[in-house]
Amino acid sequence: MKKPKGKRLEPNHLLLIGFLAIILMGSMLLSLPVAHNSGQDVAYIDALFISASAVCVTGLVTVDVALTFSLFGRTVIAILILLGGLGFASIVISFSLLLGMNVNLSKRLFIKEAYNLSSIKGTLGIVRAVLISSFVIQALGTAAEYFVFRQAYTPLNAFGHALFNTISAFNNAGFDLMGGYRSLTAYQASAVMNLTTAVLIILGGTGFFVLADIARSRTWSSLSMHSRIVILMNGTLITLGFLFFMAVEHLSPLAAFFQSVTTRTAGFNTVDIASFSQAGLFFAMLLMFIGASPGSTGGGIKTTTTFALLLSLGSLMFRRESAAFKRKVGGESILKAFQVLLLSFLVVLFGSLSLLLIEGETYDFMAVLFETVSAFATVGLSCGITPTLSTLSKVVIVLIMFAGRVGPITIATSLKAKSSHLGYIEEQVFIG
Repeated sequence: MKKPKGKRLEPNHLLLIGFLAIILMGSMLLSLPVAHNSGQDVAYIDALFISASAVCVTGLVTVDVALTFSLFGRTVIAILILLGGLGFASIVISFSLLLGMNVNLSKRLFIKEAYNLSSIKGTLGIVRAVLISSFVIQALGTAAEYFVFRQAYTPLNAFGHALFNTISAFNNAGFDLMGGYRSLTAYQASAVMNLTTAVLIILGGTGFFVLADIARSRTWSSLSMHSRIVILMNGTLITLGFLFFMAVEHLSPLAAFFQSVTTRTAGFNTVDIASFSQAGLFFAMLLMFIGASPGSTGGGIKTTTTFALLLSLGSLMFRRESAAFKRKVGGESILKAFQVLLLSFLVVLFGSLSLLLIEGETYDFMAVLFETVSAFATVGLSCGITPTLSTLSKVVIVLIMFAGRVGPITIATSLKAKSSHLGYIEEQVFIG
């Protein structure tokens, strides 16, 4: 008799386990005394929170990173951000390539699941492009920001700040070493710092596939439909945010542009977010919830999902096919977009409700909702309540960040039971 084969883990299960393993490893390293500055003591829940925030490229922090962590601790955080930005799948495949191992079908399926691809075609090329483009872009960003930090720091410290800030910006993490939870408010008037950081955020949030497509095609007509949608949505959302923050929050053009870019998943800020009006906070939450693009370092429901949702509603209102750029968007893509929206809404809904139940009347509802959306969309912006959250609330935020980073669809499909071959009779259900 043949022995039954052990059940192999599916790609989405490996993805969940991989991210969880990196978070736990990071939390243990950040708990070590060598990771802390002299006189600083970090509770394990805070080490776990910082590790999860770094791996999930969020940027929410419960302790002052600059004040609390030593050079070793900061290096660990930077590495966790890099690992989180590249993704567990890219790390596995990269090591396989470096060690000369065969990248079999299961590993290619792993990449397909991680980057939400429609097929396994060209997966190795995608990983190589991700690694090379990441290195080149972050090297250029570090060089540009070095000269900004050099005005206030020694050459070595300026390089360290520039490298950390560039890694954080390109990977849409939002961590900084300014101290006092100030983010980049001290550089509000610096055009070089604002524009360099904004460009890094945009490139990281656009997605490696689109960047490769632009480099290869170079003309609008030869770009793929996916790339056109991403570019169109990016331009539209940045413009809307820029105009809104200028008109409603009365920010300068430079500050309005930076806030429009960073609210999409980066988490940096050059102005006090807590000082925004209710309308400003709500609009920022909309931008955060939409987030970046598929295959990028950012979170949110993604620009392409939003485009598909709007296209579907447009087809319903005007009674025409769901099509754009002379191409039809398939029904499966539309269905998946609505599934992502519903699952994401449920995560934010139950996350906010949990925080409200735990914290009671301690915080304003808008601040709690903003914190939840920021955690889910892996943004990192806050109204200032993160450091004062209770231990249980920190655990809730960690779970929300994890769900936002790996994706609600990945989590939902990993919970599926054994498929059934039983068929049922179809019957109409009245909707709406």
